[in-house]
Amino acid sequence: MANHNIETPNNPSYRFAARALNSSHASHAAANDLVELSGGYAFPRCLPDISMEAGKAAAAHRTETMQYSDVLGLEELRDQIVDYVAADGIVCARDNVMVVNGAKHGLDLACRVFIEPGDAVIVTAPTYMTALSILRTHEADFWAIPQDKQGMQADVLEQRLAAAQSAGDKLPKLLFDVPDFHNPTGITTSLERRHELIRLARRFGFVIIEDDPYRRIRFEGEAVPPMKSLDESGVVIALGTASKILAPGMRIGWVIASASIIERMAAHKADGGTSPFNQRIFLELLAGNQVAHHIAAIIRQLRIHRDMMVDELRRHLPEASVHVPQGGYFLWVELPDDVDADMLAGLAIKKGVKTYSGRLSYPLEPSRNALRLCYSYEEPERIRQGVAALGEAFASLRTGEVDSSELEALADASLKLQTF
Repeated sequence: MANHNIETPNNPSYRFAARALNSSHASHAAANDLVELSGGYAFPRCLPDISMEAGKAAAAHRTETMQYSDVLGLEELRDQIVDYVAADGIVCARDNVMVVNGAKHGLDLACRVFIEPGDAVIVTAPTYMTALSILRTHEADFWAIPQDKQGMQADVLEQRLAAAQSAGDKLPKLLFDVPDFHNPTGITTSLERRHELIRLARRFGFVIIEDDPYRRIRFEGEAVPPMKSLDESGVVIALGTASKILAPGMRIGWVIASASIIERMAAHKADGGTSPFNQRIFLELLAGNQVAHHIAAIIRQLRIHRDMMVDELRRHLPEASVHVPQGGYFLWVELPDDVDADMLAGLAIKKGVKTYSGRLSYPLEPSRNALRLCYSYEEPERIRQGVAALGEAFASLRTGEVDSSELEALADASLKLQTF
């Protein structure tokens, strides 16, 4: 069947909302001939076979899975999530858990409950690009706090909070962070910093949103307790997801918070409930311990990917500084100061590889000389090819082989392909 675009000269002028005017949607399919080192997609060979669980859900739970779901999620699944997070030291009950359509949905709901236009949100600089997009949709202002190898610099944050309080200025309502294998830098926040951030939240009256999709994907090193497990005052909202530990297409996530926060977030969950069919499948996988086995397989595979990428970066971009993460999906590459990452990402597309300019992860004043690279999606050999192509692009950029007008066009094309 032909694909006929319905846009014609006779269409009316649509009066879009202001938040829609600058929005764009990057298509993975549009660039699927490139080596994908940009978006945080699951490794295709690690996607689970859920045919048995799907069949069981359809046969044994037909009424449950074919109806609208309770807005909070299936009670059995919420109980399983309570048990799942208990392994990380998080003590909670069913009433503290709400099932959502992925962690981003949870962040959006938290913003609906806490944020009004002009309210400030604390984030790291850099931070997760899609979180910035969600926060901008809610017209939040940003406090961008630098990070080092220990995570968000709590001393810098405390100085700014104290100064704002002394001046009588409005204080931030939320702090958003990815403390384990941070997106985009791969940094894991130290235990001391986690305690400091919780202390500041109590003192200055803001809520921490702890987005922790990569926590279980640890290749080496000792795990640090999640902030929610250290929270004795109810100042932390924990976001979890099946997207990185199982399959992003399931669109299953969860929020863990005080019952009063869950109640208010549920009141804004106007989606008829997260798919009960997918909830039941995830429930069966959790109950049967398949999720733990699947995570172990992901760790074995992605460790190989990470090591391949690090080795090839050292070979093909020796001038770059590479932060090597102990887990997760991403690593952060700092280029020489005179290299524009937008230009490099654009030229890399011409060489056959898709990367991610770190500039997009800065809420305010961007750094222009960093890349986020993802090792989760491609086969190791494709990673090797992609990094080699990136090295060729870097060499071409340094030698001036491409004129400035073409570079700008390539950079613009690259930015339009950026994904989460």
